[in-house]
Amino acid sequence: MLTTINFRSQPLLLTGALAALFSVTGCNLTEIEPVLDPNNAIIESVLTNASQAQINALAVGLEASLRLGHANNSSHNRVLGTLGREVTVQAATESRWYYELQGRRGATQLPVIVLDDAAFYNGQYTDFARVGRAARVFRASAAGSPVLDAAQKRGIDGFTRTYEALSKLHLLNLQGENGIRVGLDGVTVDELLKPGKFVGSPEALTNIRQQLDQANTDLAAAGAAFGFPLSGGFAGFNTPATFIRFNRALAARVSLYQGDFAGTLTALNASFYDRAGSLTLGPKMIFSPTTANDVGNPYFQASNALLSSLVSVPDNFVTEAEPGDQRLAKAPRRTTPQVVGAITGTYEAQVFPSQTSPLDIIRNEELILIAAEARVGTNDLAGSLLDINAIRTRAGNLAVLPAASLSGAAAYRDEILAQRRYSLFYEGHYLVDLRRLNKLSAPPVVSPAIGARPAQTLAYSTTPYKLFPNLQRPAAEKAWDIANP
Repeated sequence: MLTTINFRSQPLLLTGALAALFSVTGCNLTEIEPVLDPNNAIIESVLTNASQAQINALAVGLEASLRLGHANNSSHNRVLGTLGREVTVQAATESRWYYELQGRRGATQLPVIVLDDAAFYNGQYTDFARVGRAARVFRASAAGSPVLDAAQKRGIDGFTRTYEALSKLHLLNLQGENGIRVGLDGVTVDELLKPGKFVGSPEALTNIRQQLDQANTDLAAAGAAFGFPLSGGFAGFNTPATFIRFNRALAARVSLYQGDFAGTLTALNASFYDRAGSLTLGPKMIFSPTTANDVGNPYFQASNALLSSLVSVPDNFVTEAEPGDQRLAKAPRRTTPQVVGAITGTYEAQVFPSQTSPLDIIRNEELILIAAEARVGTNDLAGSLLDINAIRTRAGNLAVLPAASLSGAAAYRDEILAQRRYSLFYEGHYLVDLRRLNKLSAPPVVSPAIGARPAQTLAYSTTPYKLFPNLQRPAAEKAWDIANP
């Protein structure tokens, strides 16, 4: 039983609270945890009469669980970045990063028709599924705990539903048109043996948005304070009232993906969107590699090092940037290019300067870009241009773009996509953007030149390379549905 959680500088203990409470011992894609005790005593011990120490541990475990899909050998941003041609993982011991995920069958250059549904690069599917499981266990445990009052339980309802929705969104971003399971409401083994069927992307987005909206309602009834501590990554968002702003920011992202532009703007108005505010404002995942059982930022890499798994950046990211764009600091030129698999890594990803650099869950810079796109969808081009220029001048140190440079809504969307490419580089967004805006169908040109900015293209997108819009549904999920029609 967990009785002590060390919140000194508030690190998230990946293998402490989470592992002790869930005892997951392997890759199980249907979220059924193998247990030695047929009565599932570890889970049952928190589902009824959970102590305050256990409630705190569950909160720590839920926060930590979101990092699992990043801190593994098939990390979320690397997979989506590879599929979206933002980066190339030049791994000396794993050629599937730069062959298979780019559509080539090894050095033979034969085409890959479909991606492997049991490959290592689908590993984060299980990790993000565990986030939803951790959220449901926390919510059920809070409901049966005598140490929480009604308002505190509503706070946990809102907190966990927000995290569960976020886990589904991560899964959907990886799976795309394959869709995801949404009927995963149970916490016991018997309940987990009856998962819901898969639904397509539109229905999944509807479910995610509904869950965020329910969480918003819960948080509004949660009183002045949560009944558990949050990590330092939620500074400024650690009360029910301020956490709502985070919840509404996620709702704005989902609404944009749905094409509900009026709903997007409504959610933004209740979020922390601020055209003149700090671009870095927002909740974050934090890392403390010097703390026992914690990890460093998995996307950090030493500058100019001879790495066995270098994350390089295609040349066109640099050559297609507008002259003077300060966001190119994320992709500096290497002193010595690294060549693996006939790919020359001249530039390297340097988005995170150290192992302790936080990883944004969502930040104001993205919200401003969401607002710009939503305003185009509501025919407020003047308002959209204000948001576009806020990003250009403040994030890119570029000149203001005059309205005369943009001819019609399509040109605005192309400019916004380009700004998203550079502002949100290597953060798991670009493939999703290309997919939802139907930009993957006619490579390599993504959008034409506008003003001083060159045309945008996709690297490694023509023969012998091939683009994939998403990963395959995992083999274990397919097998489960065959065995359980």
